[in-house]
Amino acid sequence: MARKKTRRDEVLYEKRKNQILEAAIEVFSKKSFEGSTTKEIAKKAKVSEGTIFRYFKTKKEILIYMLNILVEKALFDFVEQIENGSEVRDVIKNLLKRHYMFIVNNQELIKILLFEVQFHKELKTRFYDDILNKILEFSSNVIEEVAPNSSIPSRTIAETLMGIFIGLTLVNTFKGGDLEDLETEKIVSDTMNILNYGIKNLNQELHPE
Repeated sequence: MARKKTRRDEVLYEKRKNQILEAAIEVFSKKSFEGSTTKEIAKKAKVSEGTIFRYFKTKKEILIYMLNILVEKALFDFVEQIENGSEVRDVIKNLLKRHYMFIVNNQELIKILLFEVQFHKELKTRFYDDILNKILEFSSNVIEEVAPNSSIPSRTIAETLMGIFIGLTLVNTFKGGDLEDLETEKIVSDTMNILNYGIKNLNQELHPE
Protein backbone atom coordinates (compact mmCIF):
# COMPACT_ATOMS: atom_id res chain seq x y z
CA MET A 1 0.00 0.00 0.00
CA ALA A 2 1.40 3.38 -1.07
CA ARG A 3 2.21 5.87 1.66
CA LYS A 4 -0.11 8.86 1.77
CA LYS A 5 1.60 12.10 0.78
CA THR A 6 2.11 14.56 3.60
CA ARG A 7 2.20 18.35 3.35
CA ARG A 8 5.99 18.15 3.63
CA ASP A 9 6.09 15.75 0.68
CA GLU A 10 4.03 18.18 -1.41
CA VAL A 11 6.29 21.10 -0.52
CA LEU A 12 9.40 19.11 -1.43
CA TYR A 13 7.77 17.98 -4.67
CA GLU A 14 6.96 21.55 -5.73
CA LYS A 15 10.40 22.74 -4.66
CA ARG A 16 12.13 20.12 -6.81
CA LYS A 17 9.79 20.77 -9.74
CA ASN A 18 10.55 24.50 -9.62
CA GLN A 19 14.25 23.70 -9.34
CA ILE A 20 14.00 21.76 -12.61
CA LEU A 21 11.92 24.53 -14.19
CA GLU A 22 14.48 27.22 -13.32
CA ALA A 23 17.27 25.07 -14.75
CA ALA A 24 15.26 24.47 -17.93
CA ILE A 25 14.61 28.20 -18.36
CA GLU A 26 18.34 28.90 -18.13
CA VAL A 27 19.26 26.07 -20.53
CA PHE A 28 16.49 26.87 -23.05
CA SER A 29 17.46 30.57 -22.95
CA LYS A 30 21.03 29.75 -23.94
CA LYS A 31 20.56 26.82 -26.31
CA SER A 32 16.87 26.94 -27.37
CA PHE A 33 14.37 24.17 -26.77
CA GLU A 34 15.47 21.99 -29.69
CA GLY A 35 19.16 22.51 -28.97
CA SER A 36 18.84 21.43 -25.32
CA THR A 37 18.75 18.00 -23.74
CA THR A 38 17.22 16.71 -20.51
CA LYS A 39 20.72 15.66 -19.52
CA GLU A 40 21.84 19.31 -19.64
CA ILE A 41 18.79 20.38 -17.66
CA ALA A 42 19.48 17.71 -15.05
CA LYS A 43 23.08 18.85 -14.73
CA LYS A 44 22.03 22.48 -14.25
CA ALA A 45 19.34 21.47 -11.72
CA LYS A 46 21.83 19.19 -9.92
CA VAL A 47 19.57 16.16 -10.18
CA SER A 48 19.74 12.92 -12.12
CA GLU A 49 18.15 12.72 -15.57
CA GLY A 50 15.82 10.05 -14.18
CA THR A 51 14.58 12.52 -11.59
CA ILE A 52 13.45 14.89 -14.34
CA PHE A 53 11.30 12.17 -15.90
CA ARG A 54 9.57 11.60 -12.57
CA TYR A 55 8.30 15.18 -12.81
CA PHE A 56 7.99 15.64 -16.57
CA LYS A 57 7.35 12.77 -18.99
CA THR A 58 9.00 14.58 -21.91
CA LYS A 59 11.08 17.67 -22.56
CA LYS A 60 8.08 19.24 -24.28
CA GLU A 61 6.05 18.80 -21.11
CA ILE A 62 8.52 21.16 -19.42
CA LEU A 63 7.76 23.74 -22.11
CA ILE A 64 4.01 23.33 -21.55
CA TYR A 65 4.52 23.72 -17.80
CA MET A 66 6.38 26.98 -18.47
CA LEU A 67 3.34 28.21 -20.37
CA ASN A 68 1.02 27.20 -17.53
CA ILE A 69 3.18 29.15 -15.06
CA LEU A 70 3.02 32.21 -17.29
CA VAL A 71 -0.78 31.90 -17.57
CA GLU A 72 -1.10 31.90 -13.78
CA LYS A 73 1.19 34.90 -13.45
CA ALA A 74 -0.64 36.81 -16.18
CA LEU A 75 -4.03 36.32 -14.55
CA PHE A 76 -2.68 37.19 -11.09
CA ASP A 77 -0.85 40.32 -12.26
CA PHE A 78 -3.72 41.75 -14.31
CA VAL A 79 -6.85 40.90 -12.33
CA GLU A 80 -6.93 44.08 -10.30
CA GLN A 81 -9.69 46.63 -10.17
CA ILE A 82 -9.26 50.17 -11.46
CA GLU A 83 -10.84 52.78 -9.19
CA ASN A 84 -14.02 54.30 -10.58
CA GLY A 85 -13.61 57.88 -11.71
CA SER A 86 -9.92 57.56 -12.52
CA GLU A 87 -8.58 59.87 -15.18
CA VAL A 88 -7.97 58.24 -18.56
CA ARG A 89 -4.28 59.20 -18.43
CA ASP A 90 -3.88 57.56 -15.01
CA VAL A 91 -5.61 54.39 -16.17
CA ILE A 92 -3.46 54.12 -19.31
CA LYS A 93 -0.33 54.76 -17.24
CA ASN A 94 -1.40 52.04 -14.80
CA LEU A 95 -1.93 49.58 -17.67
CA LEU A 96 1.42 50.51 -19.19
CA LYS A 97 3.12 49.84 -15.88
CA ARG A 98 1.37 46.47 -15.53
CA HIS A 99 2.37 45.42 -19.06
CA TYR A 100 5.94 46.49 -18.43
CA MET A 101 6.30 44.86 -15.02
CA PHE A 102 4.71 41.64 -16.26
CA ILE A 103 7.32 41.43 -19.02
CA VAL A 104 10.17 42.43 -16.69
CA ASN A 105 9.22 39.81 -14.10
CA ASN A 106 8.81 37.07 -16.69
CA GLN A 107 11.20 38.10 -19.44
CA GLU A 108 13.14 34.83 -19.73
CA LEU A 109 9.95 32.77 -19.92
CA ILE A 110 8.47 35.17 -22.47
CA LYS A 111 11.62 35.13 -24.62
CA ILE A 112 11.59 31.32 -24.72
CA LEU A 113 7.89 31.08 -25.52
CA LEU A 114 7.95 33.84 -28.16
CA PHE A 115 10.67 31.89 -29.96
CA GLU A 116 9.19 28.40 -29.52
CA VAL A 117 5.62 29.27 -30.58
CA GLN A 118 6.96 29.52 -34.12
CA PHE A 119 7.59 25.77 -34.15
CA HIS A 120 4.80 24.38 -31.92
CA LYS A 121 1.30 25.10 -33.21
CA GLU A 122 -0.50 24.01 -30.05
CA LEU A 123 1.83 26.18 -27.96
CA LYS A 124 1.15 29.15 -30.23
CA THR A 125 -2.61 28.71 -29.85
CA ARG A 126 -2.43 28.41 -26.06
CA PHE A 127 0.02 31.32 -25.75
CA TYR A 128 -2.44 33.57 -27.57
CA ASP A 129 -5.69 32.26 -26.07
CA ASP A 130 -4.57 31.83 -22.47
CA ILE A 131 -2.15 34.75 -22.08
CA LEU A 132 -2.14 37.45 -24.73
CA ASN A 133 -5.87 37.44 -25.42
CA LYS A 134 -6.83 37.39 -21.72
CA ILE A 135 -4.55 40.35 -20.97
CA LEU A 136 -5.83 42.20 -24.04
CA GLU A 137 -9.46 41.56 -23.06
CA PHE A 138 -8.82 42.85 -19.54
CA SER A 139 -7.03 45.96 -20.82
CA SER A 140 -9.70 46.60 -23.47
CA ASN A 141 -12.49 46.41 -20.88
CA VAL A 142 -10.68 48.87 -18.61
CA ILE A 143 -10.07 51.30 -21.48
CA GLU A 144 -13.68 50.96 -22.66
CA GLU A 145 -14.88 51.80 -19.16
CA VAL A 146 -12.84 55.00 -18.77
CA ALA A 147 -12.99 56.14 -22.41
CA PRO A 148 -16.27 54.84 -23.88
CA ASN A 149 -16.40 57.54 -26.56
CA SER A 150 -12.88 57.08 -27.90
CA SER A 151 -12.66 57.22 -31.70
CA ILE A 152 -10.01 54.48 -31.53
CA PRO A 153 -11.26 50.99 -30.61
CA SER A 154 -10.25 49.97 -27.08
CA ARG A 155 -8.84 46.69 -28.42
CA THR A 156 -6.51 48.61 -30.76
CA ILE A 157 -5.27 50.74 -27.85
CA ALA A 158 -4.70 47.63 -25.71
CA GLU A 159 -2.78 45.88 -28.51
CA THR A 160 -0.65 48.99 -29.01
CA LEU A 161 0.29 49.11 -25.33
CA MET A 162 1.25 45.46 -25.32
CA GLY A 163 3.14 45.79 -28.59
CA ILE A 164 5.29 48.59 -27.16
CA PHE A 165 6.68 46.44 -24.38
CA ILE A 166 6.93 43.20 -26.32
CA GLY A 167 8.99 45.23 -28.80
CA LEU A 168 11.11 46.56 -25.94
CA THR A 169 11.71 42.98 -24.79
CA LEU A 170 12.86 41.93 -28.26
CA VAL A 171 15.14 44.95 -28.71
CA ASN A 172 16.81 44.33 -25.35
CA THR A 173 17.16 40.64 -26.20
CA PHE A 174 19.12 41.52 -29.35
CA LYS A 175 21.14 44.13 -27.45
CA GLY A 176 21.91 41.60 -24.74
CA GLY A 177 20.38 43.94 -22.19
CA ASP A 178 18.19 43.31 -19.20
CA LEU A 179 14.88 45.07 -18.69
CA GLU A 180 15.54 45.12 -14.96
CA ASP A 181 18.41 47.51 -15.62
CA LEU A 182 15.98 50.10 -16.96
CA GLU A 183 14.07 52.49 -14.73
CA THR A 184 10.43 51.43 -14.67
CA GLU A 185 8.96 54.85 -13.91
CA LYS A 186 11.09 56.55 -16.56
CA ILE A 187 10.17 54.00 -19.23
CA VAL A 188 6.47 54.29 -18.44
CA SER A 189 6.65 58.10 -18.23
CA ASP A 190 8.53 58.40 -21.54
CA THR A 191 6.04 56.09 -23.23
CA MET A 192 3.14 58.14 -21.88
CA ASN A 193 4.72 61.31 -23.25
CA ILE A 194 5.06 59.75 -26.70
CA LEU A 195 1.44 58.59 -26.60
CA ASN A 196 0.21 61.97 -25.37
CA TYR A 197 2.20 64.32 -27.55
CA GLY A 198 3.39 62.24 -30.47
CA ILE A 199 6.99 62.23 -31.68
CA LYS A 200 6.63 65.33 -33.85
CA ASN A 201 5.38 67.60 -31.05
CA LEU A 202 7.22 65.95 -28.18
CA ASN A 203 10.02 68.51 -27.78
CA GLN A 204 7.63 71.44 -28.07
CA GLU A 205 5.25 70.07 -25.42
CA LEU A 206 7.95 69.07 -22.95
CA HIS A 207 10.15 72.13 -23.45
CA PRO A 208 7.89 75.07 -24.43
CA GLU A 209 9.62 78.36 -25.16
